[in-house]
Amino acid sequence: MRKLIMFLSLLWLAGCAALPGLGASQAADSLMREAQQLAPRVAKGELTRVQVADRLDALRQQQVGRNAVDDDLFRTYRRIAQQRDAGQIDSARAQRLMEDRLQLWQRRWPALPDKPAQPAFAQFLFKLYGLPPLGATP
Repeated sequence: MRKLIMFLSLLWLAGCAALPGLGASQAADSLMREAQQLAPRVAKGELTRVQVADRLDALRQQQVGRNAVDDDLFRTYRRIAQQRDAGQIDSARAQRLMEDRLQLWQRRWPALPDKPAQPAFAQFLFKLYGLPPLGATP
């Protein structure tokens, strides 16, 4: 179980490669593939979680642009990455914090007046955590 938590933590703190013009689902899949490739570099200490988070943000913007949902989730993701890099929180706490934020957006989504068309970063995180995608009934 500890290995699974560590692997998931590394995955969600990894980065992504960009393919311009992707839809949210394709972009989320692209993020997941690249996260799997970069996780070993984080584990080896070649990249910090914050460096990878910043790379991920730039590339998600390149893939699908910005939106309020992805921007908020990225800010949370980066703050957690900073805390992990500084040794302020462990992987289990980081996972709980991110899951809490994702669940908040899942609750907000039905009443959100201006839903973004391509919340790729959000969908990537929901997929990573095994949660239903935005708009799905939990």
